[in-house]
Amino acid sequence: MRTHILIATLGFFASCSLVHFALAEAETDTVPSKISPADPCSQTQVQANAEKQFKDGRKALFQGKYRLAIDLLKKAVEEDKTKTSYRLHLARAYYYAGNEEEAEKLLADILKETADHVEGGQLLAEIYAKQKKWKDVAKVLEPLLKYRHDYPTYHLLAEAKYNLNDYEKARKYFEEAIKLNPESGSDHYQLGNIYLASNSFALAAESYQSALRLGVDTPVLHYKLGSAYFNLRNYFGKISVVTVKAGKTGTISGDWYLIEPVPGKTDVFRAAPKACAVYQVAKAVSDGIKDSPDIQFLFANIYLNARRYKQAYEMFKKLEPTIPKKDKALFYYYHAQSAFGVHRYDEYLELLRKAIKLDEATYSSALVDAYLKVADRHNQAGQLGKYIQFLAKAVQESPETASLHLKLGHAFEEAQEYAKAIAQWQMVLDLEPDHPKRMELLNLIGKYRKQLTENRGQRTKDRGQII
Repeated sequence: MRTHILIATLGFFASCSLVHFALAEAETDTVPSKISPADPCSQTQVQANAEKQFKDGRKALFQGKYRLAIDLLKKAVEEDKTKTSYRLHLARAYYYAGNEEEAEKLLADILKETADHVEGGQLLAEIYAKQKKWKDVAKVLEPLLKYRHDYPTYHLLAEAKYNLNDYEKARKYFEEAIKLNPESGSDHYQLGNIYLASNSFALAAESYQSALRLGVDTPVLHYKLGSAYFNLRNYFGKISVVTVKAGKTGTISGDWYLIEPVPGKTDVFRAAPKACAVYQVAKAVSDGIKDSPDIQFLFANIYLNARRYKQAYEMFKKLEPTIPKKDKALFYYYHAQSAFGVHRYDEYLELLRKAIKLDEATYSSALVDAYLKVADRHNQAGQLGKYIQFLAKAVQESPETASLHLKLGHAFEEAQEYAKAIAQWQMVLDLEPDHPKRMELLNLIGKYRKQLTENRGQRTKDRGQII
């Protein structure tokens, strides 16, 4: 066997020698400077040289010697233009050396020739992403999905679609990326942002929790997680009683937010857990974004919605000078709710009027409800005159609402002002002739009209007897 191989090898070299001899004979005047490309010996030598240049260039590339890598890989490409791998590595060398323009040209040519070249497409997309050319990223990568489903492709596509505000596709791509790489904290975070923007608050909270677990721990993340919990109405979570030496109300202590001290006990507090809005927002504040009006506004609203009106009212009071003009109407609306919670009814209405003045279209309808709320509070306190006063204000704001006239009519009846009660009930029937309580109201009107007539007759008789 070895003898056959040796003979074949000698035969190959003999044939090569004959070719060289023939060429020499044909051109006796000059020595050929270049061997014909058709020459198999020449081609083999060229390919061998190109492969050596490539291997040396590849080694230099991964040693971080980018200039040397470029020189060697360029020679490899020049000697053998058929090898896509040579051009891909040359593109990488250019990219790592900071020459993105040359890398981009090489990669674009590779994709023109080989449409399914995933590695080339990913590197080109990476260059475009660095340049924030998000449309180009999507244009390069989306056709490659039919050839390979892998993490880098989905991740880059997700980032591109997110930055192009195509949140539906971004969500889809981030979800696929996470399936392939569930340990990417940044992908969980971005997916949480998409869920939060689309009001999918439970999914947003879950994504942010995963991002935290994987090491993405920033004040902004805590703020957004707090927002998700707030919209899930998870304000204070399951409150526990904990002991914290030298603890201070309104601060973070390990896994607890200290809400308030337990009366009569030293270093004992009612505390909220990590999985709630107040803890996450307090954490964001303690980690560095305490001067943001937005986060302080959210903090106050957490207390307001948790019915801790006194603390909320005090927070809103302090916040007023810091709120930008564009947010003033919303601020006054919520500040008004806190004033109502601490029984400052006049201030409640005053703040609500400020909100209406700034944004009538949004808040004007709230004034009728406000008058009713204040009226009911006075009614509960047994202040019938105040109850009637604020019901009358509600009627003035919404004179064609039959239910308001009905309420006011019954209030006048309770105050024994029957003529006024009759007038209100009559308005109910004028507004809604088929009112469900039509017969009841007709009977009340008849009853009190008769009583008023009898009273007037009695008064006339009494005056006649005196005369």
